[in-house]
Amino acid sequence: MHHNRPLAAPGLTSYRYDNGAYGWVMIGARDHEDALREAERSISRLALIDRLQIWDGAQYVPVEV
Repeated sequence: MHHNRPLAAPGLTSYRYDNGAYGWVMIGARDHEDALREAERSISRLALIDRLQIWDGAQYVPVEV
């Protein structure tokens, strides 16, 4: 499955956003704030940090605030 591995372009960090019934939104971003902005572009509503996960080198884990 593509949603279980990093997909960001070189130079960016892999994130994913839980979009509820529609599944994961895969994101490549510079930092948490950039990832939330990119999620909002895809979901057309306010993105919540508690739905954002970051690739830690082995798996996706919740973003720590």
